Formats: sequence, C-alpha cells, structure tokens
Amino acid sequence: MKRVAISGLLFLAALGAPAAAAAQTAATDRWDVTVAPYLMGAAMSGTTGIANREATIDASAHDIFSHLQFGAMGVFVARKGNWGFGGDFIWMALGAVSENPPANVDPNQGAFAFYALRRLSPNAELTFGARWDVLQGKITFKGPAGTVLEQTKQWVDPIVGLNLATSGAGRVHARLYSEIGGFGAGSKLTWQIFPTVGFDLGKVVAFDVGYRWLDLDYESGEGVSAFKYDVLTQGPVAGFVFRF
Repeated sequence: MKRVAISGLLFLAALGAPAAAAAQTAATDRWDVTVAPYLMGAAMSGTTGIANREATIDASAHDIFSHLQFGAMGVFVARKGNWGFGGDFIWMALGAVSENPPANVDPNQGAFAFYALRRLSPNAELTFGARWDVLQGKITFKGPAGTVLEQTKQWVDPIVGLNLATSGAGRVHARLYSEIGGFGAGSKLTWQIFPTVGFDLGKVVAFDVGYRWLDLDYESGEGVSAFKYDVLTQGPVAGFVFRF
C-alpha cells in the first residue's frame, strides 16, 4: 500500500498565487493587462496523512512530470492607476499504476487564486486576496471487484503579499514576490518566496525565469476524518509574459 500512497500523493504539487511576472511601470489612467502562461519544475518534501496514518512525501520534478497527463498554468493581471486585480490558475491531472496491489491512481490538483493589487510606490505593490486549493484522489483497484476509492479536499487561504520590482526601463528586469497567509482560516500557515529575472523580447513579450518556494501547512478533522498536508513545494519556473 505504500507505493499506492506515494503515487497518489504526487498530485499534491500545489502552487501559489504570485503577482504577474512583469516589471513595474509608472501608474497610468489606462488599463495595463499582463498574461503569463508558465511551467514549474516542482519538487516536494513533507508529510501528509489521512485518519491516523501519515506518509512522507519526497518527490522530484522528474517523478511529477513522468506522471503528468494534463497541466495548465497561467497568470492574468490588469492594472489601472494605483489599483489592479489578477488571478493565478493551475490545474494538474496525474496518473500512475501500482503493482502491489494492482491499481490505477488518478489524482487531480487545482489552485485558483484571486487577488487585488495596491501600488505603494513605483517599485512596490501590496497584494491581498485568497487561494482556493482543491485536491482530488481516485484509486481504482484491478480485479473482479473493481473497488474504487475517491476523496476530495478543498479549502480557502486568505493571502497577503508584497511585490518588489525594478522599473520598466531597460531590457532586463527583476522581481521579488513574498506572501504569507492561512492564519488558521484555511491552512494553519502558508508562505511563499518567488524571485524572478526577465528579458524583454519585444515591446509586448518577455521571457521570465525564477525559483519558487511555497509551503502549505493544513489540517482538518479528527480521528478517522483527520487530514493533514504539511508540504514544501519548490523548483524553477519559466514562462512567457505578454503585456497589452
């Protein structure tokens, strides 16, 4: 059963809710829109548990990508003057096969963040909002009985963050996003640190690379209904940024 448990935990590569990876620009009276599809080479470490049983998560980026069936990740941000809003949307569907016992493991993971932005200075923004985390697991045991086990866990984390960035001048820009949240309303605590460096490829297109650390510490229920997820997800991030 350990192999089933570890395979089933690969889908828990939850990602955070950063502001769009783009250089800061001066506030204007028109809407500035940023769209940024991206990929993350996530590795995970920590513990998770159901009822009174816990399992250790130690999954490399190769482990996760080798089980990936479908994935979609992207950021959308719109700014006007000193205010703005945005979202970070992630969906991952993974599949694995267990030999002992023989079973198909089909987990899904989603993280949907929505937040507002408030410009503090030409190079700093305050972000505040919430992230909806969804974890779905399905195990289909092979054989005459064909037993199917399914479980879904979802919760909402309030989040607040600070986005620091260089000015829009020059072809190279840098950004540092930091975040903290949960506060017992969803997770006991969640935090994130996400630095990036970007290179302008034209007036409306840039390519950004960075590294993200995201930690989630969530618990709910007691006894047989207890659930625990205390995991650090980290890895390199790369994506194109389109500005309109």
